[in-house]
Amino acid sequence: MFLKPLWGLGFNSQKCCHTFVNWYKIAAARTAGILLGLSKLLKKYYNCQIILVKNHKRMTLIVRGYRPRKRDRRSAIVGFTLLEVLVVMALIGVLASIAAPSWLGFVNNQRLNTAQSQALSTLRLAQSNAKRTQVMWQATFRNMPDFAQYVVHQAPPSSMTKEYWDNLNWQNFDGGVRIVENTETQPRTTFTQLTVVPDPNVYRVQFKAQGNPNGLGEMGRITFVSRSGDRKKCVIISTLLGSMRLAENEECNQT
Repeated sequence: MFLKPLWGLGFNSQKCCHTFVNWYKIAAARTAGILLGLSKLLKKYYNCQIILVKNHKRMTLIVRGYRPRKRDRRSAIVGFTLLEVLVVMALIGVLASIAAPSWLGFVNNQRLNTAQSQALSTLRLAQSNAKRTQVMWQATFRNMPDFAQYVVHQAPPSSMTKEYWDNLNWQNFDGGVRIVENTETQPRTTFTQLTVVPDPNVYRVQFKAQGNPNGLGEMGRITFVSRSGDRKKCVIISTLLGSMRLAENEECNQT
């Protein structure tokens, strides 16, 4: 009855329905925004949440609370158990026992290679100096308690004092190697040994102005061995012209 006069005044029912629908959408959107903000506040301060469940007939609001999580004391403990530590230590020990011999052998071999190269360079330097200066030069080697030494110098007269030998510009080989004395088992050092004045005894090789060794007695080899192993390497003066070559272990016995 109330709408009858409105119809009489030209009221459009379709336009009215669209207006109500638009109002409803606006109200629903604002309500959803309010509910979303309220849900965030409840979740932050009261540990609960608003859920909007929508189906074909109606929309339902559900307030869901969260159960407080119990803190596990064990989760706050950082570290390893005794069993884990023991297992790791056992694995490290096994790996070390496998790798240590190989590593030690590698280090000893490198030390021997270095000493062998230094001895070859020393002999060649003495040979080169003899050719260059046209006087006799000498390469001298000796063992000290903690390391072996070498020096290149002009050949001295046959009789020299202990001070002369001590004042030479000695250079050290690596402390992990030593010269194999001529009293040890083969392959040993066979260079000429001076035993009267020098202390300790020295091994020497003299080169004449032409670069060749000073007689058959100057030919031979110097042999090195690791202080913690039995591998040997040597430098051999094999010909009267002063040719030199490198060898290892039993090959050092081949002149």
